[in-house]
Amino acid sequence: MDNKKDKVFTILVNAREKTWKDKIISFDQVVILAFESISIDPNVSYTVTFKKGENNKPEGIMVKSDEVKVKDGMRFNVTQTNRS
Repeated sequence: MDNKKDKVFTILVNAREKTWKDKIISFDQVVILAFESISIDPNVSYTVTFKKGENNKPEGIMVKSDEVKVKDGMRFNVTQTNRS
């Protein structure tokens, strides 16, 4: 019996604990976990950084369309910027 596909990861997004069921998480999914939606305003942009990731990439910055492997205890910080 393979329990890996049923694994639930505990991650932190903007210091709030979240659960995640997939081994991969995308930039958009992290933003939605942080803000519940993605703004359609072209003046709004997001910055996503992460720490405590997989051994081959323990920390970094995500950009639109990026995906990273999820690891228990991984930390994401998401900021929203409004160009005015």
